[in-house]
Amino acid sequence: MSPRWAGVALALALAVSAAGAEPVVVASGSYPEGLLWHGGRMYFAEMGADRVSAIEGGGTREFWRAAGCGPTSIVPFGDKGYLVNCHLSHELVEISAAGVTLRRFPTLPGGERIQHPNASASDGRGGAFVTLSGLFSPLAPATGRVIHVSASGAMSEVVGSLHYANGVAFDAPARMLYVSEHLGRRIAALALDAHNRVSGRRVLVDFKAHDATRTHAHSHAGPDGLALRPGILAVAEYGEGRVHLFDREGRHLSTLKVATPFVDTVAFDEAGNLYAGGSFQILRAPYEGAVVRFAPADWQPRR
Repeated sequence: MSPRWAGVALALALAVSAAGAEPVVVASGSYPEGLLWHGGRMYFAEMGADRVSAIEGGGTREFWRAAGCGPTSIVPFGDKGYLVNCHLSHELVEISAAGVTLRRFPTLPGGERIQHPNASASDGRGGAFVTLSGLFSPLAPATGRVIHVSASGAMSEVVGSLHYANGVAFDAPARMLYVSEHLGRRIAALALDAHNRVSGRRVLVDFKAHDATRTHAHSHAGPDGLALRPGILAVAEYGEGRVHLFDREGRHLSTLKVATPFVDTVAFDEAGNLYAGGSFQILRAPYEGAVVRFAPADWQPRR
């Protein structure tokens, strides 16, 4: 970790340990987003630095970079590669396992320009679900949507009219898609058929209905990144520095507090550790942020 980030990491560790749980700071970054555990390592996008980084061997290395991209997510794609959401350049980019740019997808079927791709989740078949957020304003119309991108690059809309579509997670065996409707402050559970068409839909979590999520100070606070474990849905609450754990029926289990108010991403590794990433502030570059890790004993609900 560079000296430039050392003070940030120390402040994060002290602030969170004072709240009870004691996560380990594993990386610092410029607006960390889109945590992905894959192939034995953790990847994350740095929207403020136009790069995707990998955490391994006790350090962080640059995996891919593209000027102006503003990446917010990376997901396995195709046989061995990845798909990156370029939130600021309004496109999807396919890269190889070695981090080499392969294909760019700037438009939807019919020629419409992709706008603000945000989060992504593997479909378990080499393709991905991608959220196209819409305008980030509580007063904006609900124009967010989720699209599916097959490994061949074919695109189709799964669902639309979402008030800022943000985090997304997919349970492939159950064919259940979870989507954060950030500015609507709710999470939808969508049952999908074999062709990725919605066959059932319900509000799984309404943030206005739970004591742990009902109140918020930031005007744009809401559910952001999502992560799944058997029986568990983890949710990053952007703007409030909270990570919530729910069961798959939408019942609130527990809440973890982190020192990055703009926590936007969560992920589990294969050992059951829970990672969370986000920024301390979003007004000035380089948008200092951090990624932390909670051991299973720190996040698992007490029985």
